[in-house]
Amino acid sequence: MNVRTVIAALLVAASVLLVPQAQAGAADQGSLFISGQLGLNYYLKSSSPGDSPTEGLDLTFAPRALYFPVKNVGVGGEANLYMYFNSIKQTNVAVGPRVAYYLKPNTSHYPRNGCMTPWLGGNSSFWMPFVGVSLLYLMNQFSYSGSPATTTSGFLGRVGIGAAPMIGDHGTAFIELGFQTQSLKYSGAATSQTSNKIYLEAGFGAFLFKD
Repeated sequence: MNVRTVIAALLVAASVLLVPQAQAGAADQGSLFISGQLGLNYYLKSSSPGDSPTEGLDLTFAPRALYFPVKNVGVGGEANLYMYFNSIKQTNVAVGPRVAYYLKPNTSHYPRNGCMTPWLGGNSSFWMPFVGVSLLYLMNQFSYSGSPATTTSGFLGRVGIGAAPMIGDHGTAFIELGFQTQSLKYSGAATSQTSNKIYLEAGFGAFLFKD
């Protein structure tokens, strides 16, 4: 499976999901949620081993699309793009299913007079806590100091919790804290290489439903 195949699959999935939906509210049955979140880290120079991230920049972008077959529960997919820049250059592209649970007050729509926080928006504003799990097929490309790139594959799993304060009727600016694990099997290696990390990412999203 190459990057073009993954992108084509995501476009097909989006075209199926983004059809007119029955009247619903945010995270209600029949609604959709599309989002993208970003993580950025800069590593300072250190005496760590050469195969560890040192004195470089990494960037993670994670677009998602969820459909709510029942209230509060969203199912769909996630793509994950990770890039690390230094003498070591590494690119991860991952795609796979996601399921999430959003806890919302008993209301059918975001209040129209709300704002980013309950303190600014008054009693009608609310945050939606959420928890989500993603299991992705992972493709990795790795090169060091101009050497030919090595390509391998594996899996990537993510479990995160967060809060999604509303912006207007449909929008949200959210933050997510989570745990990520990935496993890659390199050619000639006896075992898979596993790595774990704690991530903190923020992003924007929109709930799609008929008003």
